[in-house]
Amino acid sequence: MRVALAGAVLFLSAQGASAAEWQLKPYIAGTYGGDTTFTLVRQSDNYGHVAFGISGLFLGEVFGVEADLAQTPDFFKGPEAPFVVDSGVTTLTGNVVVAMPRKLAQYSLRPYLVGGAGLMHIRYVTGRDLQSGLETMSDLKAMDLGAGVTGFLTRRLGVSWDVRYFRSIDRTREQGSSFTSEHLSFWRASMAIAIRL
Repeated sequence: MRVALAGAVLFLSAQGASAAEWQLKPYIAGTYGGDTTFTLVRQSDNYGHVAFGISGLFLGEVFGVEADLAQTPDFFKGPEAPFVVDSGVTTLTGNVVVAMPRKLAQYSLRPYLVGGAGLMHIRYVTGRDLQSGLETMSDLKAMDLGAGVTGFLTRRLGVSWDVRYFRSIDRTREQGSSFTSEHLSFWRASMAIAIRL
């Protein structure tokens, strides 16, 4: 993983230092359209929830690499799952970005495609209250794919919007005398402040 990241940075650097830039994007987002096989929370996955996170991007003339970290508190809480007293989903992904060439975008909006892989941490507590509840946690490999657009209002400051689809890579786990599948997928729409470093 480190070798691949180092190779990507070297490749991007070869495009020309003048064309490459670092961007930092703190954002707020909404998750929706969830689907899961976690039995106790299956009925609560379709409700929208607020998420927040931050991404760091190294972008050349066309290609870039990005690290994205997001947290969605109360992901599994909803009217149909009153037994879920606390929950959360955290995603950490490393992505490849393909953007409209900077020369073409100039000072207008610059669309991009993004996709990659990483980890998804799932946690929920079921019961009457947080102190006596049963906590369940699972770490799954995951992938994401999406598109967005960034526009700079000044030389350093701009805004960015994107939509991404996150999907865990299903895992089968032995539970008692049977096997269960662990899966979670959802969409995320975000708005970020883009800071050009």
